[in-house]
Amino acid sequence: MGLDCASVIYLLCFLLVIVNAQRSADRAYKPVVIVHGIWDKRTSLDFMANRIREVHPGTSITVVDLLHGTSSLAPMWEQVEAFGAVARQINTENPNGIHLLCYSQGGLVCRGMIETLSDLNVSTFVSLSSPQGGQYGDSFLRLIFHKAVKKTVHRIFYTSPGQRYSVANYWNDPHHQASYIKHSKYLPYIDNVIPEATNESYRTNFLRLNKLVLIGGPDDGVITPWQSREDESVENMEDRDIYKQDLFGLMSIQNRTKIYTVEGVYHHQWHQNISVIDTCIIPHLD
Repeated sequence: MGLDCASVIYLLCFLLVIVNAQRSADRAYKPVVIVHGIWDKRTSLDFMANRIREVHPGTSITVVDLLHGTSSLAPMWEQVEAFGAVARQINTENPNGIHLLCYSQGGLVCRGMIETLSDLNVSTFVSLSSPQGGQYGDSFLRLIFHKAVKKTVHRIFYTSPGQRYSVANYWNDPHHQASYIKHSKYLPYIDNVIPEATNESYRTNFLRLNKLVLIGGPDDGVITPWQSREDESVENMEDRDIYKQDLFGLMSIQNRTKIYTVEGVYHHQWHQNISVIDTCIIPHLD
């Protein structure tokens, strides 16, 4: 029995709806998972999340509600596990991939997640004012330990009790590198600089990124060092051994890396600066 005209039109309309729905799904923005930094409150990154929603309507955005305030001082590997579990669940529900937008200490947490979780499909990793090369400066240190001094705090940080604090896990004292390599439980490992602990899967996983976005600036005031001071010099990224030896994939991913150097932005302003969000972050959240 043939279809009458009305049935044919109905069927065509039904098929058109399905096609359009599929096209809309194909154009949908990938979910964004936002990971906060040290001392941040539950609402600290809401402004940035809301701005992304305004510009990219319909985007699923999760500001991970874990380890705020003093809890953000938990050891870095514990944070990788906790934040990673949330990101994995979101990724499971969105197998085409997610974006990680990670601020300050959260940028190091996210790099650990990317390198160690082989089943985590991250499309774009945005590192917003994060101490990817480690931290060494009094201004940052005194936000957490008010009486500590950068020249002597290695005596505490590079011990087993000291390593219970997140900041000690990425405190990179240029004057005590042997102690840093021997005692630090996090950054030297994800940097792959310890020969006997080299993990090629970290590099393999990192290179699965479609895009790496690094954002920072000389007026940050907290992430230090930014420039040379006293008798300490700061190497360009391309001059560091971890880059030249491609220890975790930083050189190999160069053609998929966008670096923004923005002046006039203090550390606690990055996630509330419309210009930074609109120019440096949102264009990469496809």
